[in-house]
Amino acid sequence: MGIEALASPSRQVALLTVAVALVELVTPVPVVLGYLYVLPLLLLSETAPPARIWRYVALSCTLTLANLVVPHITPPDGSVLTNRLIVCGALVLSASQCVRIQALQRQRLQLEGQLAVADLRRDFVATLAHDLKTPILGTIATLRSLSNQGERRHDPQLQRRLATIERGQNRALQQIQTLLEVYRNDAEGLRLQRQAVDLTRLVEDVIRDLAALAEERQLSLQLGFGESSQRQPHSLWGDGAQLRRLVENLLINAIHHSLRGSCIRVQLSDHGSGHRLLVADGGPGVPEEELPRLFQRFQRLSEERPGSGLGLYLCRQIVSAHGGSIGLRNRPGGGAEIDVVLPQGEPEAAGEARNGRSAHSAVEG
Repeated sequence: MGIEALASPSRQVALLTVAVALVELVTPVPVVLGYLYVLPLLLLSETAPPARIWRYVALSCTLTLANLVVPHITPPDGSVLTNRLIVCGALVLSASQCVRIQALQRQRLQLEGQLAVADLRRDFVATLAHDLKTPILGTIATLRSLSNQGERRHDPQLQRRLATIERGQNRALQQIQTLLEVYRNDAEGLRLQRQAVDLTRLVEDVIRDLAALAEERQLSLQLGFGESSQRQPHSLWGDGAQLRRLVENLLINAIHHSLRGSCIRVQLSDHGSGHRLLVADGGPGVPEEELPRLFQRFQRLSEERPGSGLGLYLCRQIVSAHGGSIGLRNRPGGGAEIDVVLPQGEPEAAGEARNGRSAHSAVEG
């Protein structure tokens, strides 16, 4: 028990401090040994909180200056006083560095913990997504097999039910894929495969693919082209697959938040040298306090709403990687409107690896 007590940091600091103070007492006053207090100070800084470190510095400085008159009761020489004040300043500076190193070590440990949690979360998400995709793909294959069997081909009601189940499974599969893409984009950046993209046709294809989902919810999808009533061509240089994910997520989000019997309006128009895509839903709108957080990961308006809270976050990643902007606002007549601006892009950037870090993108709203 006695050995353990002697080995404790507090006991070691106390013994070293007493030893330095005794050496100072038996040493002539002109000889300044107060700098030796830095040894117990360094030992103390390994575990002690900053307040205790500063108390020790105050004690060591007091002992250093007290040695001017103890045990010799004579007026101190000016140069000796200066030397001891310099030692006190050095002790204060050493303490400040110890406190700063402690803060940096705490930050390092915190960052290491966050990285470890992020790696664990990423591995968990990848494993979970893989395990979920297998039964979903099996269910989709089974549904298609049932739909193709002889007596079921001529049963329209059964066909509609099987198609509804298949669409639900496909949406679940899409959410899993979105989750994987979000984590991959955060870790590695979104790499774009740029090419010429017919944005008008892409939007029309997505509207056609989601028409059945909108019909289930008694919604209509309308595509317009600004002030013109005629179909307008819009093309840009970007990643067609990612832009399709962008439009799909925007429309699915609008479908989920629209009231039955309402209309979802999609509008394409020119915006300077680029393009603007507006998606207006037929829902109740978004509470103003929620607007700044809508494009954050896992942010949802309410638990009753469908979705994972990742769709708009992925949209932000895609738009940011293309050098554009995305924002959401409430419309005066009711409902919410998402405003996406995409630059025209440069053809010569096709072969370049473009990385878009969404965490630092600016969201306009």
